[in-house]
Amino acid sequence: MPGGSGTRTGTGQEIMIESLLKYNNYNYEKQIFIGNQLFNNRYKADFVIDDSIIVSLKWQQVPGTAEQKVIYEIASLIKIIIESNKYTKAYLVIGGNGFSANAKEYLFNQRYKDILKNEDLVKSISTEDFIARLNNNDL
Repeated sequence: MPGGSGTRTGTGQEIMIESLLKYNNYNYEKQIFIGNQLFNNRYKADFVIDDSIIVSLKWQQVPGTAEQKVIYEIASLIKIIIESNKYTKAYLVIGGNGFSANAKEYLFNQRYKDILKNEDLVKSISTEDFIARLNNNDL
């Protein structure tokens, strides 16, 4: 069930990331339409930092289908970046204990690069690693 209890708790991830964006004085917008996904539906970014970096947050607290949708998300982000004159890269920030160990290993080691063209435009990263990058101004 989309938006079930395993994904609703992603609000906490969003609040935490926004707090760190504010604390570290980033310029950002949240929940804005930035382009079209693969199937041409409008895409709403969780955050856009400095008018050029897209941030997509994915939280899965319990095992479910979210991890199966991540490759579509990465491909959609690549499409949006390629079609824009504005966005330069994206972060797919993955959090929660519901993602399997195999999914995390695949994503965090950027193994999707073996099958996707222009894969270097999107970096999959854990919530903790993204927070560290925010705190170190290392986006």
